[in-house]
Amino acid sequence: MEEIEQRWLYALSAPMAALNGSSYTAPDYIEMDLQDGWGISNREQLLEMLYMADRGHASGMLEAYWNWQRCLPSEWSALLDGLAPRQRALHEFASRTFSECGHGGIRAWDLGRMGFLLRNGLRSGWINLDESLWLHSRLALRARHYYNSWSTYLGGYMTGRMYWCCLDSADDELGHALDREGYAYWSRCSARALAQDAAELFAELPWDLPLNLPQKPDSLAEFNWS
Repeated sequence: MEEIEQRWLYALSAPMAALNGSSYTAPDYIEMDLQDGWGISNREQLLEMLYMADRGHASGMLEAYWNWQRCLPSEWSALLDGLAPRQRALHEFASRTFSECGHGGIRAWDLGRMGFLLRNGLRSGWINLDESLWLHSRLALRARHYYNSWSTYLGGYMTGRMYWCCLDSADDELGHALDREGYAYWSRCSARALAQDAAELFAELPWDLPLNLPQKPDSLAEFNWS
């Protein structure tokens, strides 16, 4: 792959780089301990975690975003009235954030974190560069399927983190917690870093940049992921 194509792949984890002060487009990442937060200490655990790209936190919001897209205004009101408090809060959150992330919802939250793990895995020596590029290319296919711009992708990531931060909230407090999270220090810092530091990066990496995706390395032949 050309260098600009590789930079596009690494930009999928730009929100994590904004938080941690790392390069937006380097093949690897600043050295971090993945055992503590992720339970990852070897290659096998890293590859197993990648399935979260399809089975991660986004699944908790799929129904809410789907219902918001399909319902007429009158149907939406009736739907909300019939929901339990927690589901109602999630549906209302979906209605407020759909304009930011589109039909992809918060899938970018899962995809961006998997890109972060791959860059850490390369630095730790658990995967090589060819493996990293192919695995990143699988994330790219998913990202382009669900989002139509960097703006909606980044919106999906930021919205997903707000959702994740509020998972432990009580049912009757969830709505307020989701509202408040958008003003939290982390959210404001990340948004500011992306706006100031990464604006030029994304301008140089069009969302629809042609990507000559690599072939699957033989070393990943037994890893069943497409």
